[in-house]
Formats: sequence, structure tokens, C-alpha cells
Amino acid sequence: MSWPVRIAISPMVAAAAFAIGGCDYLRPFEQVCEKKLAPAEITVEAAPVSYRTDFSLSSEQLTAMGAASAGRLTLGLTQTNLKSSVSLGGNGITQRFTGRHCMRASVHVRLAFEPMTVYVSRNHPQASCVHEITMGHELKHVSVYEIFLADVSEKIERELRARFGGGIRYFASEAEAEKQVQDLTHEYLAPFVQESMNAVTARQAKVDSVEEYFRLDRFQAACGDGSV
Repeated sequence: MSWPVRIAISPMVAAAAFAIGGCDYLRPFEQVCEKKLAPAEITVEAAPVSYRTDFSLSSEQLTAMGAASAGRLTLGLTQTNLKSSVSLGGNGITQRFTGRHCMRASVHVRLAFEPMTVYVSRNHPQASCVHEITMGHELKHVSVYEIFLADVSEKIERELRARFGGGIRYFASEAEAEKQVQDLTHEYLAPFVQESMNAVTARQAKVDSVEEYFRLDRFQAACGDGSV
């Protein structure tokens, strides 16, 4: 069973800007921006998925923590948080007298499921038959998180490149440029993280299918310790 519990988004904003000087005063502002600005930087990192194990809780405690099916004790549970840290900024130039600002964005996103804990009931100690079967099921949930994180990272990077990876963006002021970059977190990334949590929860529900529970029950019964 998998039960994600929290979403965390940590935005950080930084910008590198400089004013026009020297012979650049004689050139149109757009030409200066084209010549001076470095390319946009768009990266989305999927952090490696790792987990710790906890075999100290009873089946009753795990059942209370999770969303167990009616009439079932929870023998295993995987909990994690989806976190997104965002570094937003840009390489920019400000026209000294007008205040106009040109910028190519710099967006760095790190996505992670962390911390992740895999629980198996203490009712079935390590190396027992039921423990091994339950742990194998929980590792299916871990695998779903790994695959999902890689998929969603690629999708976010494609969309960010479509939004910010093109030409130079012009603003009335540096403050306006900073605000627009900050709005990315609130208007796009935050809702996207929430949608991603809903999507991964749906994928995890497929792992906890009726067929999978039937398979687990059959294998656990074959262990011969009376557990179901």
C-alpha cells in the first residue's frame, strides 16, 4: 500500500542583471540584448529515489496510518512526500535611462520523493515468508515512484522550455521581469505538483488492485503461519 502525505514547494529567486555602458549606448536596445545575453537555462532534475525501512510498527498501527480496504489489516505501507525546489532567475540587461529590461530565463527545478519510508508489520519479522512477500509488494510502489518521477520531470522540462527557452523577453522594468518569473511558481509549478500527486496516487492504486491483493493473500496463506 502506498500513501503519499504531503507536497512541499520551495521557491528561490535569483537574477543576474547589468546595465548598458560604453559603446552599447549607441546601439538599439534589442541589438544589445541579442549580443550580450547568454542562452536560457532550463533544467529539471529528478532526484534519485531512495527509501528507509521501518519494521517496528504493528499491523494495527499501519492500518491506522494508511487507507486500508474494509476488513483488511495493513501488513505493509510506503509513505513519501513529493517535493519541488525551484531556482528562478535570469540573465538580464537594464537600459539605464528608460529602465527597460531584457532577459533570458534561468529556471532550475528539482523534484524528489523524500523522505520515503517502507513499513512492514512487526507481526512478521524479517526473513519470514510473509515479510518477504509484503516487502516485495511495497517495492512495486517504490518502482512506480521512480518511473513516475522520471516521466514527470521530462514533461515539466519540455513545458518550461516551450515557455521560457525561446527568444529574449522584454519588460518595462527589472521588477516586472522578476515578478513574472516568480509567478511561474504560483501559476504553473504549484498546480502541476498537485496534479502530479493526484496522478501518482492513481498509478499506485493500480498496484493495490483486487487481483494483487488476491495474489498476496494466496502467497501469504502458502507461508503456513496462518496469516492473511
